[in-house]
Amino acid sequence: MRVRVLALLCVLPVFAADVLDRIAVTVDKQVIAESDVIHYLRVAAFLDRKPVDLSAAAKRAAAASLVDRYLILQESEDSHFTLPSVDEATTLLQQVKGQYPSEAAYQAALREYRISEEDLTKHLLAGSRALQFTDLRFRPEIQISDQELIAAYDKFGADWRASHTGNPPSFDDSRADIEKLLTDQRAATALDEWLETAREKRHVEYREAAFQ
Repeated sequence: MRVRVLALLCVLPVFAADVLDRIAVTVDKQVIAESDVIHYLRVAAFLDRKPVDLSAAAKRAAAASLVDRYLILQESEDSHFTLPSVDEATTLLQQVKGQYPSEAAYQAALREYRISEEDLTKHLLAGSRALQFTDLRFRPEIQISDQELIAAYDKFGADWRASHTGNPPSFDDSRADIEKLLTDQRAATALDEWLETAREKRHVEYREAAFQ
């Protein structure tokens, strides 16, 4: 009898965790738990140094971002893209830690937001992978014409004169920055369009109980 009771005690915490950690969204057979959504929001708030927003709207937006992460990772694997590894996230982690005056202050902030360094590292790595995916998948296809560069420079010059004195940097001095800006904008647009199509090809189901 005592053995049976001990066995039940070992099972109960697992069962309780399964009940408490509800499914937030499924992508085909892939499950994203409510705890994943909450961790995402806590880490994002930590990075922005803002209060944690666990409202229904914030949780749904976070769940959508996690769906996008999954789609990007799947496409990267299918396309055999080489994405940043966990080791490569170390540099990003050190940059974040460098914003704090001491290790103790950094650890205190982690505790305040109820996240671990592993949570933070995974979040940073996912963001880095999304950027790398965008560069590999869309950037090579983008072409910026001289006419588009000139038009963008004219707008830049007008904005500059509205808030500065003197003349703006020359077109030649600004060309590389403007070309990068336009390329980044178009790559981001291409990613959004691709994600919209990718979502339509998958069975994505949100569980409303997780977003109350």
